[in-house]
Amino acid sequence: MKLNKNEKFVLMLMVKDPLITNKDIAKKLKITSQGVGKIRKQLYKKGIIKNHELGLVYEKLGVNILAIAMIKILPSVFKKFKKNELDKVLKHMNVIRSYAIPETDITNIIIYAFRNIKEYDSYFRNILKDFGDYVEIKHTFVFSSGSKIKSSSKDIFLDVLDKLET
Repeated sequence: MKLNKNEKFVLMLMVKDPLITNKDIAKKLKITSQGVGKIRKQLYKKGIIKNHELGLVYEKLGVNILAIAMIKILPSVFKKFKKNELDKVLKHMNVIRSYAIPETDITNIIIYAFRNIKEYDSYFRNILKDFGDYVEIKHTFVFSSGSKIKSSSKDIFLDVLDKLET
């Protein structure tokens, strides 16, 4: 995808600070706030920006456990259950991110957040009870929400944008 110089500059500023205002961008670009608004609108229209994500401090919200689960959804699950029933696994309220992967032994990697270890245990016990014959939990990694080392991918996107031709 090709971006003009102003689109690239606005996007770089937004990656660095998602809450930056049109007024602040306008000062740096030496254009009007309305001009910045048009550039942002164009970035959404091109499908480059989908939404603004918040960087949350999980512990302050009562989320103390994170888990990464590698699961295998067996093909027979699609014959037995409706899609919305399978969403109990893939789109449950505790799911932060879910990735489908083209492997034979693992079909999904899911990142979960839980308030405590009891909630984690209960969730996975219920998955096994409801879907035990159709979903295999291959492995889970459990760690405290304070264990995160890096939770932003902005550095890679800034590097890509910096090297992008305008």
